[in-house]
Amino acid sequence: MLKRIDHVGVVVDSLEEARRFLAAVGLRHDRDLDIPGRLKASFYTCGEIEIEVLEIIEPAERSRRLGEASARIEHIAIEVDSLAHALSGLAKLGVRMQTDAPVSLDKGLNYWTVAETCDGVIYQLIEVSGGHRGDREGR
Repeated sequence: MLKRIDHVGVVVDSLEEARRFLAAVGLRHDRDLDIPGRLKASFYTCGEIEIEVLEIIEPAERSRRLGEASARIEHIAIEVDSLAHALSGLAKLGVRMQTDAPVSLDKGLNYWTVAETCDGVIYQLIEVSGGHRGDREGR
């Protein structure tokens, strides 16, 4: 059902400060993601796992996801072979998703769990599209 941890998502109050810090500690910048008016993110490679740092732009969402903190670990993203199979197995455990339909973003199709249904942790489930499979194997 679950293949591997893809990335850990960290919400930050300043994406520029987070970028400077991650570069200074020697992590390799991989890519950026921009959802205009909503969020900006950067991904850094750390071994076989990425760290996503994201700054929420939209004020209400920023308050909900970051609060008064300067940064907080928000989610753990896990690559799955099949979203349908993963959702079926998780539903049997009482885990609910934040959306009814998957969100197409970055590497493929995504769902995020409702934290209260999985012991307080948000898990992002990613079914990677064909163009992204095996990206890390050459690294």
